[in-house]
Amino acid sequence: MSFATAAESPRRCGCRYLLTWLVCGMATGGAFAQAGAPNGGSSATPPATTAAPDASPPDTVTAEPQADDPLADVQEPVVDLNPVDAPVPTSESPADTIAANERFLESTIQERGRKSLQTAEAYMGLADAQRKAGEFEDAATSYLTAVEVYREIEGPFTPLAIEPLTSLGDNYHEAKDNLSAVSSYSEARTVSRRVYGLHNEDQIELLDRLSRSLLEMNQVAEAEEQQVEALRLIQRSHPADSDPVLAAIYKYAQWLGERSMYQLERDQYTRAQRIIRDSYGDDNIREAIPLLGIGNTYRRERNPVGMGRAALEQAVEIISMQAEPDPLLMATALRDLGDWAVAFNEPHFDGAEYKRSWQALGSLPDAAQLRQEWYFGANYVLYEPISSRGLSTEPDAKAGHVIAKFDLDPRGNSFDVTVVESDPPGFKDEAVLRHIRRSRFRPLIANGEIVPGDDLAIQFRFRYAEDALATETAGTR
Repeated sequence: MSFATAAESPRRCGCRYLLTWLVCGMATGGAFAQAGAPNGGSSATPPATTAAPDASPPDTVTAEPQADDPLADVQEPVVDLNPVDAPVPTSESPADTIAANERFLESTIQERGRKSLQTAEAYMGLADAQRKAGEFEDAATSYLTAVEVYREIEGPFTPLAIEPLTSLGDNYHEAKDNLSAVSSYSEARTVSRRVYGLHNEDQIELLDRLSRSLLEMNQVAEAEEQQVEALRLIQRSHPADSDPVLAAIYKYAQWLGERSMYQLERDQYTRAQRIIRDSYGDDNIREAIPLLGIGNTYRRERNPVGMGRAALEQAVEIISMQAEPDPLLMATALRDLGDWAVAFNEPHFDGAEYKRSWQALGSLPDAAQLRQEWYFGANYVLYEPISSRGLSTEPDAKAGHVIAKFDLDPRGNSFDVTVVESDPPGFKDEAVLRHIRRSRFRPLIANGEIVPGDDLAIQFRFRYAEDALATETAGTR
């Protein structure tokens, strides 16, 4: 069983500016975040930490239900903005690494004194080592000490305090103390605004972190405010019809889509489409991206309305009209059009769009990687929500999982669906089986041809409500 857990002409520069974002995020319109394997172009959250696949199949794919099932325990990658290049030797043991950093800190204090930039950096190195080892309380103390030393040297609003305050927020976030994380990120943002101006764009990364922690506290409206503010910061700094503003609109649209706010997401893509038409004219290549976004929102909403397919078809037409169609953008649009046909079981589907997409990828330097990400493994094209009955939003709730195995036919239908492992046993088995049977998946392609998929498997992770577990346990006695 295989477990699947810019110097360009004006006509094309806008398209190239947005292509990386397009492939990683918006146009994929997928249903879940996969951990430990390529996301197959179907992840609602860009896989920031996904490693590039090698020639062999990935060992596991973990399927995380999308915002349709907000009670699922989705683990987001935490990006460390503050690597410290302190001259501390690495070791295999986290305890040894911490000890080495402690010795380096002690020697730095003896040589430079406590009130020195070198000492603050040494505290940062120790904090990073403690955080990596999961010693979050000790790491918080070290980060706070680094902030204190920086401020003693350069004052309360020194820009040097931004990095340790941001890392402190990340440390609290990893420790599931999101209230303290919000406080640290907010303080870092206050310093950033004081030093670099109220509208500096560097604070957008902090706004994204604030939004993430607020979401984990179920403060959705407050989280959205951070995303709106991030969009406004870009709009204040760039012309209204510029590519950075368009990219920021798409980023906000994607965020809305991840919350299942599909109509609001479409409104943002339509807004971008109007900007492009007013400034660049009809059928400008930039219009392909919002058209793909509009089409994919209908698919993810499980709404087979004709205007969804029409938007995808128009995107393909606009790309084809270019003197030199961008192969990545073309491959993306064809893939999404194939996803529509599979999602809604169109009778005429023969895989032609997927095959053309596969061929278009062939001219790219990373063709092998993209082909494996898009056309290998369990990639949703229609996500049937999993029942939230018996699940919990509490971060300390008991964690569990279900691993299901299935085969896939050339039209994206699953069959021979079975549960191979579950913890607690049997609790969400039927919900997962029903979910896989009703969902649709992108067919697999090998050597340019659609092939059946055998022994695919997905792992689902959940957090369970205590009373539901108690009732289930009592019922088995």
